[in-house]
Order: sequence, then structure tokens, then C-alpha cells
Amino acid sequence: MADRSDAQIGEARPRAGQNEAGSNPGNVVPPYDMGAEQSLLGSFIVSNLTVDEVMDYLKPEDFYFDEHVAICDSIFRLRASSKPVDVVVLSNDIKSHGNLDRIGGVAYLVKLTELVPTTQNVKYYAEIIKESSVKRGIIRAGRDMYELGFSPTVSAMELIDRTEKLIYEASQGMVRGDFQPLERILPRTLQLLEERYDHRGSIRGIATGIKNLDLQIGGFQPQELVVLAARPSVGKTSLALNIAAYNAVRLKKPVGIFSLEMSREQLAERVISSEAMIEADKLRSGYLSQEDWQALTQVSNRLSEAPLYIDDAAGLTALEIRAKAKRLAVTAKVELLIVDYLQLAASGEKAESRVLEVAQITRMLKNLARELNVPIIVVSQLSRDIEKRDRKKPQLSDLRESGAIEQDADIVIFLYTDEATDTSEMNTRTPTNALVAKHRNGKQGNVKLMFDKRYTRFESLDTTAED
Repeated sequence: MADRSDAQIGEARPRAGQNEAGSNPGNVVPPYDMGAEQSLLGSFIVSNLTVDEVMDYLKPEDFYFDEHVAICDSIFRLRASSKPVDVVVLSNDIKSHGNLDRIGGVAYLVKLTELVPTTQNVKYYAEIIKESSVKRGIIRAGRDMYELGFSPTVSAMELIDRTEKLIYEASQGMVRGDFQPLERILPRTLQLLEERYDHRGSIRGIATGIKNLDLQIGGFQPQELVVLAARPSVGKTSLALNIAAYNAVRLKKPVGIFSLEMSREQLAERVISSEAMIEADKLRSGYLSQEDWQALTQVSNRLSEAPLYIDDAAGLTALEIRAKAKRLAVTAKVELLIVDYLQLAASGEKAESRVLEVAQITRMLKNLARELNVPIIVVSQLSRDIEKRDRKKPQLSDLRESGAIEQDADIVIFLYTDEATDTSEMNTRTPTNALVAKHRNGKQGNVKLMFDKRYTRFESLDTTAED
């Protein structure tokens, strides 16, 4: 195919789905920038190193024209395979996929290299292309929302949820994942393995701040759903808060908490008690000593600067949790989410039984963890069946109300005390077991902890994990 002019390309093939009938009122052409697209592709060919600068930021689908999508896809594929990207190699690769004539032949690839003013502006070109792509995504989302609003089968709450999802995906420049060949997956996988090797022995992901528990788990990883379960008054909320405070207060990682049982003030008191080492009873009664006030003053600035966000709205549905979590992910770049606790949440959808409703909630939370690429810790109750057995050690079947909790969870941690342990209020320091009963990508085992009720704080009891 002969070389085509800019005007001819502009009149040719915008990517499928860009100009559907009715999507552009008045036949207004959606946003794109021909010069930025051509200059960026030309820069890739002139200097292969420029591909690495934007490869993780930009996708071939962000380009407006089919021709440019095909060229960028070939460039990224070659670069991921550590092959050179020049006119000859690139044209052969494009030809092998049956696209050479469609993109305008070798002549158009040569022309792209001639249109490059400088290769130093690749990030700027990529930002222009990404911005136009996001705008087009928002336009498409607006059309979809308009059509959904007239659907008699979509409830108002479902419409709000799907609208939140469309806007979130558009704002992130996201598209639905598609099949990827292993050759495109391997480079990133090998990079991750090298990083793990370079940092072997260290905790990757979200740490708990409790040494022997971190050694057992290896840190909570993005996209994991973690279930923290126990009978009442064993300390499951306290442990979840300890993990949240360690990351937000000590490491400055943004953490979001959905507290369906306790108020935000009650959670704040627990964080103060744990971080300032002030007995919780003193905070509740108001009988604080001068030393207590000094301790509170010393940690107050550190606590006020912690990126810890608490939502204590009662009776939240799974759809509301998802909508709020996505907003927090955008505004605060949250790295960990906690839901306390599962049995107080509602699915927001019709379900034949509570078991099915809980299954809907856990499935949504697992999907949310994948969408936001963060671990989600869900606090859960254990059923009363555990009290009927001679041995009180929890098992996965004790998860209350649904086997789907066990199925959807990547990690399940049970907190429990030995039968001979006095768990009364008088016993302020209680040896507690943290049983990792399920670990999809790691080992199971029991970890010994000490729960200090005075400060609602967990500590390591030893530095080894038991099988």
C-alpha cells in the first residue's frame, strides 16, 4: 500500500469502538493527537531505549488509529523479547502478523522516523496520547451510563455501582484484560523473580509488624483476600488495627478501614492506646497521669500525620464498600483495605439465603482486591460449633455462614487461645495462637503471639513458627 498522508490516515481507521453511531453527538470527532502518536512511534524506532520509558504507562490500545495500534503492539512485543526495533525488523514482524499493507507499508515506518523532532520528549507525547485515550474512555462510559439509565432491569443501586466502575476504569485508562502470550508475560515475571532474589529474607508486600507472623506469611501481597477470624473477644479487631497502624503510622502507607461495628472514635482510641502505650481503661475512664499525657503528646503529631482513613458507616452494603474503596484508591492511593467485620455487611443484592449473600460479599471483595491491586483483610466471626468440640482449635469449616469464605480467601488466619488459658479480663497478657490455616501461595502453620489487653496490642511470643 502506498504511503498515506496525515489527512488520509485521519480519515481512515480510528480504532474499533471509537466512533460508534450515537456516541458522538453532532458527529464530533473524539479527542486524539496525530502528531503525538506519530512522534512517539518514530521515537521508538529511532531509539529503542525510549520504549522502556513508557511501556508500563502506555498500552497499544491508547492510540486512536488502528495503524498505530498495530505498530505499537509490534514494537512492544519485540522489545519484550529483547529484540532490536528498527524499520527492517519491525516491518518483518508486522508483516508476519499480516498487517504490513494495512499500516501503509515500510514507507510509513520510514516516514515516522523522519517526523521525530526529538526523542527526549517521549514521556510528553505519551501523556498527550494517554490523556486523549482517557477522555475517549470517559465519553464511552457516558454513553454506556446513559443507556443503562433507561434499562428497566437495572436497579438504582446497581446503576450507581456500575457507573462508579465505568468512571474508575476510564479515569485509570483501564481496559478489560485480554489474553497475553507468554512472551509478553515472561519479562515482567523474570523481573519480579530478580527483585525477590535481590531482597531475599525481607518482607515483601504489606507487613503485619509482628516479627514471627511476618516470617510465617511473608507479607500480604497485592490482590490477596485475607480472612482474620476468631470467636468474640479474642482480639481480631485489635490485630487488624495493629497491622493498620504499623503500616500507616510507622511506614506511612495509606490504609483504609471500614468499621461496621465500632465508631471511628473508638478505633482512634485503640490506636492511641497501642502506639502511646497508654492503658485502654485509662483512656475510657479519663484517669490519665502526667506521664500518660506526655506519652500522648509525643505521639500525637505522628498519629495526626498517619494516612489512616476510617469509615464507620453502619450497615454498608458490598456495593457501597466497593464504591467507597475505589474513590479512596484514587484520592489516597490506598495500599491496604480492612473490613471489620464480614457478618455485619450486606450484599446489596437479592439472595435466597444468608449463606449465598455472604458468598456474594466475599466474591466481590476478592474481585475488588484484584481491581485495586491491594490486599484486603476481612475480619470474620467463627461459628459456635467450635464451642461444642472437645478441642477448641478452629478449622476452616468453622468460618461462619459460608464455605465461600474459605474458597475466595487467599489466606485464612485463626486467632484462638489454648483451652487452659485464662481469658478473663483480669488476665491482661494472654498467649494467643495465630493459626495460618490456609495460604494459597505459602506455607501453613501456627504462630505464638502475646495479646496485651491493656494496650490492645499483639506482640511476638517467640521468633519461630510451628508446623
